[in-house]
Amino acid sequence: MKTKFYLLLIFILTLNFPIICHSQTFEENTIRFPMLHEYDGNYHINPMGEKGLIVLRNRYAGEKKDIISELEVTYIKSNFQKKWVKTIQLSHYGDFISEDFDDTYAYYLMSSSKKVYQILRIHLEDGSHKVFFYRNVEKMTVDYFEIENNICFLGGAADARPFVSRWDLENGKRTILPSINQLKGGVVCMKWDHDVDLLTVVIKAEMSSEHRGVYINDYTVDGFLDKQYFEEVQRDYNYLTFRPYHNSRGELMLIGTYGIGSYEEGAQGVYTMAVGRNGYRLRPKFYDFLFFNNINSHLTEKEQDHIKEKFENKRERNKVIPQHLILQEHELQFMNGQVVFVMEEMDYIYPFTSDAKYTTETFFSKADVPTPKRFVQDYENQIVKKGEYIPYALNVDKLTGGNPFPLECRYKRVIACGFDPETGKMQWDNTYSARSLKNDLPVESVQAYADHKKVAFLHVSRDSFFYKISNRLEYKSDCEVVVYKDYSPANDVEKYMNGGLSHWYENHFIHTGTKKVTSTINRSETQQYFFLTCLSYSNRRYTK
Repeated sequence: MKTKFYLLLIFILTLNFPIICHSQTFEENTIRFPMLHEYDGNYHINPMGEKGLIVLRNRYAGEKKDIISELEVTYIKSNFQKKWVKTIQLSHYGDFISEDFDDTYAYYLMSSSKKVYQILRIHLEDGSHKVFFYRNVEKMTVDYFEIENNICFLGGAADARPFVSRWDLENGKRTILPSINQLKGGVVCMKWDHDVDLLTVVIKAEMSSEHRGVYINDYTVDGFLDKQYFEEVQRDYNYLTFRPYHNSRGELMLIGTYGIGSYEEGAQGVYTMAVGRNGYRLRPKFYDFLFFNNINSHLTEKEQDHIKEKFENKRERNKVIPQHLILQEHELQFMNGQVVFVMEEMDYIYPFTSDAKYTTETFFSKADVPTPKRFVQDYENQIVKKGEYIPYALNVDKLTGGNPFPLECRYKRVIACGFDPETGKMQWDNTYSARSLKNDLPVESVQAYADHKKVAFLHVSRDSFFYKISNRLEYKSDCEVVVYKDYSPANDVEKYMNGGLSHWYENHFIHTGTKKVTSTINRSETQQYFFLTCLSYSNRRYTK
């Protein structure tokens, strides 16, 4: 009788108190790499989707003119298990600029000097490697690096002109892509689409002070021009950023942000458009942020009503309310039959006033700021000391106004929206309020995962990660907090460098960084390490 009574009691409690297993929503796995000292954190990661990822540790010795690099390369499979660890000796030291991969190899672009670039190619199966040298006769500055099947594309500038070079690693042959170098302007986007074997290059060109526009070119793997689209800068709006891909019909799709007026750098909204095979623009759509369902949901009802009333009055008079949002925009994420675009609204804190011309000796202050991916171990830029950790998840776009890296980045809110990959039509939007979230460098610290019903925001901190889950069109302010497994009350985190949070593949995200941990019992006991944490989202145990 007692057994039946207890079974009945458990059944009643189950009916009245549904189980909510939020803590199981994200699965956490961490791999540590020990550091000998503070400036032993020269780690680079190369996420390769379902092929896994590579962690590369660069150790060096000697003077600049006679350097030998010792690289420790760790290949981690998609199940987050190590496959192999190799040590590679390089007789020519190289500052890392960028990385890429294809079905067989991982590639690392390095600069030996201002005149010589080199590529380290590592075989994914066994870790064997080969180095290829690029004699920089064009005096080219490289900002972009894409590769497929040993065909390398280097994009940047040469003699103050946009420049893209095709380099066949096997035979050493190099050619210059057509319809680029004769323009006056700069490359602002270069992206290889593995699904269709096409390279998209976007150039902002200035033919004269009155005649400016955007060239969007597609090239085949052989370097031939497949399609070209040109649009002159409009009086009412201008394109700020570009995220290209191709749909199933072979149309070039672009998603990005736009600003009002022909010079505005602050974002007003999100645009989508398609470029057909004949080079004509199809189905352009402009989504003003004030048309988003949840853009201001984090505000009080009174504040929301005030903005809505002001917005409606402007609409009746066919006017636009300027937004001027300063955004840090992520790469597109493709998941569950949709395209997810995440943008972090920022405040940048600089060590100088807007009219100051010079900064301290330890701060980069040039006007011709390259892409942040190039801020590696370079004394000329003076961003970091030799061997200091450089976050992988640095913002991929140039900072607005040609500004250098700020002293501090303060995150205000995160905007995410989803699109139909075939038409570019927006399907949903949501907002995450990242209160008191800040970092020393502009790294991606918040990501979003979406299925057909829900969207999950995830952001990371010193010892914890935070997330919220809601319906795709429903704002939710409550966050769940989960303490990392490797955190212990017996240890204090004395120094923490947040490397940011990156989308790896499918429902998996990568958080990287460095930590210095001291024992609270014995202060002389310290550990320093680079960590690689995989956070995998699953809604199988999430019930409402």
